[in-house]
Amino acid sequence: MAIYKVDIGDDNKFEPWSKDFWLKILAMTIAICIVCWIWHGDGVNESRPYINGPLSAVVLALVLSILNSFIKPVLSLFSLPMVISTFGLFRLVINAIIVMLAAWLMGTNFDINGFFNAFVFSIIVSVLSFLLDLPRRMKKVSDLLSSKHDPYRENNPNRNEATFTEYEDVTDVTDEDEQK
Repeated sequence: MAIYKVDIGDDNKFEPWSKDFWLKILAMTIAICIVCWIWHGDGVNESRPYINGPLSAVVLALVLSILNSFIKPVLSLFSLPMVISTFGLFRLVINAIIVMLAAWLMGTNFDINGFFNAFVFSIIVSVLSFLLDLPRRMKKVSDLLSSKHDPYRENNPNRNEATFTEYEDVTDVTDEDEQK
């Protein structure tokens, strides 16, 4: 049972008490750590992204998830003509703006150092978090396609609980046919 749930589209649900939400946060945290480790920013004064530590990466993942759930739809709505005219590529700019906003909210725990870094950071983190979250998504799809969710399949243990209707003859019969 979800205590708090905001549904703003297809798969963009903000449900902070669900297991799926925390697995997505874990995937995003790992992606953030990988990007910052590979990009290896050593300090705030450098021109590379800087994260204060793993705990800051978890907080950043939470902040990015909340911003993506609440602020990104508003930005997407206001920039809809630009998104349409660029065939959706302007959404990458919106992602970079979200990352810059998260960096501003995080203060000294996370520094992105410029729009270009935010742009590249958002692309890499999106791809990595998608790849890290792919096994969970594949399991979810396979569970939906498996027989345990279809009450009418023969190998389902809950088959007896499914409601079957009796066959009913529904052919057209006229009054003349009934008298013969």
